[in-house]
Amino acid sequence: MIKLGHGADVASMMLKYGKKEDYILDFSSNINPYIPENIDKYILEGLNLSTKYPDVEYLNLRKNIGNYLDLDYEYIIPGNGASEIIYLLMKVLDGQLGIVNPTFSEYERAAKSNNIKIIDLYFDKNFKLDLDNIRNNLDKFKALFICNPNNPSGNVESLIEILEILKKKDKFLIVDETFMEFVYESEKYTLVNLIKEYDNLFIIKAITKFFGLPGIRLGYGITSNKNIISKMWEHKEPWTVNSFAENICSYIFKDKKYIEKTKNYFKEEINFMIKDLNEIKNIEVFESSTNFILLKLNKYNSSYIKEKLFVEKNILIRDASNFKGLDTNYIRVAVKKREENEALINALKEILGV
Repeated sequence: MIKLGHGADVASMMLKYGKKEDYILDFSSNINPYIPENIDKYILEGLNLSTKYPDVEYLNLRKNIGNYLDLDYEYIIPGNGASEIIYLLMKVLDGQLGIVNPTFSEYERAAKSNNIKIIDLYFDKNFKLDLDNIRNNLDKFKALFICNPNNPSGNVESLIEILEILKKKDKFLIVDETFMEFVYESEKYTLVNLIKEYDNLFIIKAITKFFGLPGIRLGYGITSNKNIISKMWEHKEPWTVNSFAENICSYIFKDKKYIEKTKNYFKEEINFMIKDLNEIKNIEVFESSTNFILLKLNKYNSSYIKEKLFVEKNILIRDASNFKGLDTNYIRVAVKKREENEALINALKEILGV
């Protein structure tokens, strides 16, 4: 089996080094460490519902998502995680696809599996969009894929200007917003409220990250482009979203207390981690607005640090060297609970110096 090069490779690392999962702090996977209350109750309800097929059109699920986003449910297509939405979308796109790097590798992998030619574009050295570079390459692609906030750099920015540029040129913008809920003032950056106005816009979201439920596997795509969404439904396999995922969405989107508490926690914790990480010698810390932080090593390389942290400290981080545009100087760490974050920071101080 080929390695896909993602985080959360806990099983392979444990097998390699003879570790037990109970003792591993996994900073390689960017998941909210806190989950909504009563999830066990909602899962049990889903178990009772699992004796029947889910609604093949997911009307109730789509309406719950629509109410959460204040959108018509007909603009929404659910999937088995954001990954299914990405792969479905690539089945219906035509023309060449621009991807702004460094970013999540599944965009390119999904495109290539559908014989779509990739045009590689790059953020600037501070991981901000290079609008001049995009303008200079407009004739090379039909659609543009941007992750916002971006993985692995953590930066978020307004994409309204690029949306307007692409609209005027009759080009399509795809935005992965799976980490957007972590952003404290996300309403300044999300494009969800522009879905009705722009039919050249497609947004990808999921419950995986923010609601801390990666194993439930629920993502969804949003667009007012009837042609795109109808073609995706034509390609979509039936019943890919299970009863557990469908049922919990009757509850978690309405949990305003959890949502507000999570946003407040990550605002404070991101600032805490960046401040303390900046005190460590031999690393450069990039500003982040979401639940992970990109670090550049000025001493040692990513594979050495990953191995040393895992073997000596039972801490797993993400080697970011396989992101296109990065190299062996880069690692990515998640933002977790305070005591876990302190353990990571102390371990890095010990290895790299203060």
